[in-house]
Amino acid sequence: MTVTLIWLIAFAVILFLALRAWDGSLGKMIMRRIPAALQLGGDDRWVWSIALAVLGATFIVNPISMLLTLIILALFYWIAKRVGCWLMRRVKLH
Repeated sequence: MTVTLIWLIAFAVILFLALRAWDGSLGKMIMRRIPAALQLGGDDRWVWSIALAVLGATFIVNPISMLLTLIILALFYWIAKRVGCWLMRRVKLH
């Protein structure tokens, strides 16, 4: 119960700060980094702020699991990139 309460408080604080900072540098940074296909128009503020709040609150409550998950995802990305480059060198495209 305590962990849930801490998560909810962290979620609310991060969501409030993200929504408040959206018109400043946060919104500009996110809009610059995401592709046009993922931009929703007027709802971007809420979608991305909630996503950041969920990730931030989870990282505050359970940092070791989040770090291990990020390390595993980075490792999968690195392996996929290496295998993809190796396959592209082997495949003749003409």
